[in-house]
Amino acid sequence: MEIDSNHELIQSTTTLSKYTQQLTALHDEIASIQSEHESVTKNINDKLGLDQWCGDCKGAWGKCDGRVEYLRSTYGNSVLMSKVDIMKEGLCKKG
Repeated sequence: MEIDSNHELIQSTTTLSKYTQQLTALHDEIASIQSEHESVTKNINDKLGLDQWCGDCKGAWGKCDGRVEYLRSTYGNSVLMSKVDIMKEGLCKKG
């Protein structure tokens, strides 16, 4: 009986070790994907001029970030396209 109990304990420790290794690998993969996402997002923002997005200035509708949220929730517009459209009008640009 004690031998069976010890065998079960060894099995659960081995299983825990495997899950810990898998979890560590998944965390590493997530970190890698997040880093790549940030890099791609920055590249896209630079190319579209969104690095100049202010967000805090006030247009006729209030703050630009609020306008983007309104367009997203009301019409289903993407955040990216909403920002691009607002900036095409010459609004919400830094400097």
